[in-house]
Amino acid sequence: MKNGKSTYDFKLIFASALIVILLAAIFFFFWDYSKIIIRTILESRLTNFLLWTVTVLIFLIHYFKHKDKEVKSETILTKKFGVFFDNALGGVTYGTIITTSLTLLKGLYIQEFFTDTQYFLEFKDLDLMTIFGVMIFLLYFSVMKVIDIAKETYKVQHTEQVLTEDKKIVVISDEQDQEKSNNH
Repeated sequence: MKNGKSTYDFKLIFASALIVILLAAIFFFFWDYSKIIIRTILESRLTNFLLWTVTVLIFLIHYFKHKDKEVKSETILTKKFGVFFDNALGGVTYGTIITTSLTLLKGLYIQEFFTDTQYFLEFKDLDLMTIFGVMIFLLYFSVMKVIDIAKETYKVQHTEQVLTEDKKIVVISDEQDQEKSNNH
């Protein structure tokens, strides 16, 4: 049985803070180069291709790994269409949301920081701020959903071997242990 007290991984917190500080310093001292690098990444066709493909693959791998189980997270359509369609359409839907959000954010970024291209000619500042806010929310929500599905997909079960009274070895996984503790 696991202890309910939370502990923090201070090495991870320190490493995360160090990475944020390092990136902030790079952006501050090398802003002109950073702007060009960000634009290059956003304009690259490879970026959208990789994001869309990885998202769809995560959902499909999730289906093949967990196809005999019920979908634990909320489904996109309904359970009437089955687990395969929910995973396949989930991958396509979230991949499309991520790449479309990134495309609109690219347009906002280039229009704001460069003068060579205007993507939103008829939009005013309030409209652009609204698009930015909605796209950030959709991008965040979709990426978090893909990460949740990836965690569920690539989760490694920890098992324990137990010797019973009649000298038989029984393997108990963490999930079985959690189900027993939840039932009591």
